[in-house]
Amino acid sequence: MAAADPQHHHRRIPSSSTSHPHDPIPCEPKEIPQLALSPSQPDHISPRSSGESVEWSSDVDSEAPSTPNTEPQMDELVDRLEDLPVAAVNFDSQSRPRRASTTLISESPADIRRLLGDSETATKLISQCCGGGCCLLNTLIPDTAAPGYDPVVIPDNKAFRSLNLRIGPLGLATELQNVTPLPPVTLSFEPVPATEDKHVSAVHTQPPSYVQPHPPYNVYSAPIHHARELTKPGAEKRTFHFDIDVTDYPDEGGVDFKVGGAIGICPPNAQEIVDELFDVLCIPKFVRDKPVLLKTQSGRWPTIWGADEPRELVTTRRELLTWCADVQSHPPTKNILRLMAEYADAPNEKKILLYLTSAQGQATFCDLRTTSHLTVAQLLSAFPSSKPPLAALLSVLTQLMPRFYSLSNDPHVSSARPGLPGGRRLIEMAVTVHETPDWHTPGTPRTGVGSGFMERTAHAFIAAESEGINPREVLDLRVPMFRGLMANPLSREFGGEGPMMLIGAGVGMAPFRGFILNRLKNANCANKIWLVQGVRDSLLDEIYSGELGDHEAEIKHVVQSRKPQKHHGEAKYVQDEVRQQADIVWFVINALDGRIFVCGSSKGMGEGVEQALIDVAMDKGGLGEKEAKEFWEQKKGDGQYIAETW
Repeated sequence: MAAADPQHHHRRIPSSSTSHPHDPIPCEPKEIPQLALSPSQPDHISPRSSGESVEWSSDVDSEAPSTPNTEPQMDELVDRLEDLPVAAVNFDSQSRPRRASTTLISESPADIRRLLGDSETATKLISQCCGGGCCLLNTLIPDTAAPGYDPVVIPDNKAFRSLNLRIGPLGLATELQNVTPLPPVTLSFEPVPATEDKHVSAVHTQPPSYVQPHPPYNVYSAPIHHARELTKPGAEKRTFHFDIDVTDYPDEGGVDFKVGGAIGICPPNAQEIVDELFDVLCIPKFVRDKPVLLKTQSGRWPTIWGADEPRELVTTRRELLTWCADVQSHPPTKNILRLMAEYADAPNEKKILLYLTSAQGQATFCDLRTTSHLTVAQLLSAFPSSKPPLAALLSVLTQLMPRFYSLSNDPHVSSARPGLPGGRRLIEMAVTVHETPDWHTPGTPRTGVGSGFMERTAHAFIAAESEGINPREVLDLRVPMFRGLMANPLSREFGGEGPMMLIGAGVGMAPFRGFILNRLKNANCANKIWLVQGVRDSLLDEIYSGELGDHEAEIKHVVQSRKPQKHHGEAKYVQDEVRQQADIVWFVINALDGRIFVCGSSKGMGEGVEQALIDVAMDKGGLGEKEAKEFWEQKKGDGQYIAETW
């Protein structure tokens, strides 16, 4: 799809039919088709939900919480690096002020190497490290020639080898410094009192009632009305489309689904992953589903965003591991490793685990965190003598959080469709499957928690249809979801009657489909829409092709990163097409109520598009680089430049 430029520097925009570098007047470009937008409902377009269009204002969701971050952000990494001792961050303080580390990280690989050195570990630190500066510290190496030195034997098992740990000289008697303290156990399991009602678990179909996204409302198990694969066989990343029935979604004080908005999906951990963890911990099968009284000391867990308070509730161990604990998508922490060390019976395994939580093992720990995300069962299998109690393990595991997906339709537009009962309301979304290597079988990928759950659901639906079975009647497939109440910038800023330019790559195209369908339903709206969509190969990866109305060919430009472009010279990525369409960019952003939306991956595509927009402002507006950046920041503040990247 899109890739960032090797270095962020000004690239002059090329001359083309839609780009005139020496014509700075922000008027509508010539040779652009004059479209009379009208409603269009091709037979193969998925249905839109019934209801009236809503009015949009800039202060909608002004008090709503933002989408919670689930991964470390670059700003956090920068701040942590700046808090390190001056000796640890080696750059020329005379030529640049100390705060310049923000600029150093963002501008060029040369500056990154200057900040962190040329080591492979330093490169990994920038990409995914914990940010604590552990890779920059020098530690003492034990004297292997000292009398009585007894080297640690490295565990010989497949799981340990998959960790790719580079431990170096380490003896059983090596003195370790600054070992992480043993974390406290903050919960317990007790027998269920006889006075309690019998606990009924629906663990494989819906989350327990205490999993609440925004109390007092519970997670809603929405029926799947339809599922289909958008990408073709051979696509590097598979993408699925879902029609979700929200006709019976509970009223929440007048809040409704929005064009370009998002919904939260509460995915369960896959059953085989949960069973594997039970097996590694040697928890008997009769205990796994036995009701227990869970007591917590404080915090929100096992809810999502419940109150911070002690809790007592009846549940099962399987419910907690399935719906409440992240056991496969979060990097290992020192607390987990320290807990495993406490319960490791083998001296060599205990020493390695303690080493990973010590000052001497900080660089190795950082490398462990920056590999592909590991499952908790994989870590435990690598150190088979460690069997920590489940209550202690749950005390240090990361909470399993919702995954957010943008809507790909206008939820306020109705369309007829064969087989759709009258009055039903659907929302639509697209999900790209995330994959990482699986340590069990090299070459076989493991899917992410959220996208893997949605893919399994889609496969069940599609397989039933192929066998002539009605999945809605026989399988009753459902998705645990809730209406996103966060301040989504795409939905908050969508509206107005000015021209729009939509820039997206991959599944970032999905919310733009809803924007376009919303515009097309207004027959009196003759304003322009331009869509720039980045894909690897349009024959395999292009999503929603042919589903954007009668004028799709005129409004959409597809950029393929794998194939030579037939038009516009050497353009290969989305940011190159943005430069090619400089006149359109300049017209839209300077037009009355004009808006530019960007949606997709921040790594590569988002950064590249932002730099391309800066280049356009420099050439079309005659601005310096600093002024061009300030120009786009001002447009962000005015709600005319809206970027939703992840």
